[in-house]
Order: sequence, then C-alpha cells, then structure tokens
Amino acid sequence: MSGVTEFIFFHLNPAIKPEDPTNNEAGASLLELFKNTKHQNGYLGSSWGRSIEDENVVVWVIDWKDAQTSPTLVPTLTPYLAPSTPLTTFYATLSPPPPAHKTHDLSASPVTEIFTPWFPTSMSADETKKLHESLVAFRTELVENLEEGKRPRGLVMGQVERPGTRKHGDSPSGEAFGMVVLAGWESVEAHMDIKGTEAFGRGIGPIREWMLKGDGGDVEKGEGGFGIMRHVRFQKVE
Repeated sequence: MSGVTEFIFFHLNPAIKPEDPTNNEAGASLLELFKNTKHQNGYLGSSWGRSIEDENVVVWVIDWKDAQTSPTLVPTLTPYLAPSTPLTTFYATLSPPPPAHKTHDLSASPVTEIFTPWFPTSMSADETKKLHESLVAFRTELVENLEEGKRPRGLVMGQVERPGTRKHGDSPSGEAFGMVVLAGWESVEAHMDIKGTEAFGRGIGPIREWMLKGDGGDVEKGEGGFGIMRHVRFQKVE
C-alpha cells in the first residue's frame, strides 16, 4: 500500500517504561497514545522501539495514507520527553512499497538499521541523478550480491520530503536534503560484519563521495542530535 511514512525521534523520560504498562502508569499512558493513533484519519500502521545505542532514544514510525491526512502528533508526546531534549520528525515515501493491503512491519526483523545520510543542496541535477542511481545500486549490492545468510531481511529507502531541506554547516549551500534507508538485520553484529565485504564497499563508496558529516540539525530547534545511523528493536503497535 503506497503512502507516506512519518519518523519521530525523541528522548524518553527514563522513568517511563512502556514495555511494562502493568507496573508503570506513565508507560501505560504512552502505550495508549501509540494505540489511539490508529483512530486518526489516514492511519495505516505503526511501530515503535528503543535505540540500541541509547535506550532512552525512542523512534516511532507511522505509515499514513498520504501527507495531507497525517496529524501533528508532536505536542501529544511532550509530557513523556526527558527535560530539555530535542525531538525531530520527518516524512518519506519508502520504496519498494509493501504489498497491497500491507504496511511496513519493522518488528519483523530483530534489529532495524535506520540510516539517514544528508547531502548538499548545491549538487547539480546530474549529480543528484547519479546519487539516486547509486542508492538503488547500493540496495542491489546488499539484497542480491551479498552471499546468502548475510543479506538484510528487507531494505527500503526514500528521500526525506518534509522538511525537504535542513540547515547543515558542512554543506557549501548551507542546506542539505536527506535520504532514509531502513534495513532489517538479525543483530547489530550481523550488520557490522557486512561492512567489510566487497559488495558493501562497492555500494557505499559512490554515496560517501557526496555525503555530509553528521545530521547537521539545530538541536535547540529539535532538528537533529540523533546522528545518521541507529539500530532499533521495533514493536508493532497492535
């Protein structure tokens, strides 16, 4: 089912444990917020999980019918945030899309890599075209050319559409556009192990030629501070 996917990154108050709703009232409340979102117009499905790199960073990924129907959920999360911490949200149309009448079930893999590289808006049209071709080739290297047993369980990607650009100090233009890649792995170690393979090297090399360092966001405005790669153990919102 085609649509748009919303990504929300936030620092959860350490006292809140949505994994233990029976013994943690605030955790139960947050879990209820996740579940109640399914009643919003255009909602298709969602998953949430903690970052393995920092368990207080939570990522909530929501599939919507389209960008027009997606509501603004950020204010509803405010009571659950750790004090004075950033929150960032963006939208992307992921490809390949899931089968008809299905959504992106990120809980299907033990670990999901979220890779969000940023690129200068000063790239020419030809360079941008080559970048998109390189990203498609990168996917092919991982899902087809890695030896069986090392391939990701699934891999989807898309361009960050809203916001379409972000300020980035390392970009010659001062601004950058982003991509997002989601890859399912058996473990963090399984992902790290493939980085030494020829297939990975061939795929990532051309992308790194244009990729900027870091996410470049203004942390004070909640635009960044979450890095360009995280591993998350997702749970499906039922």
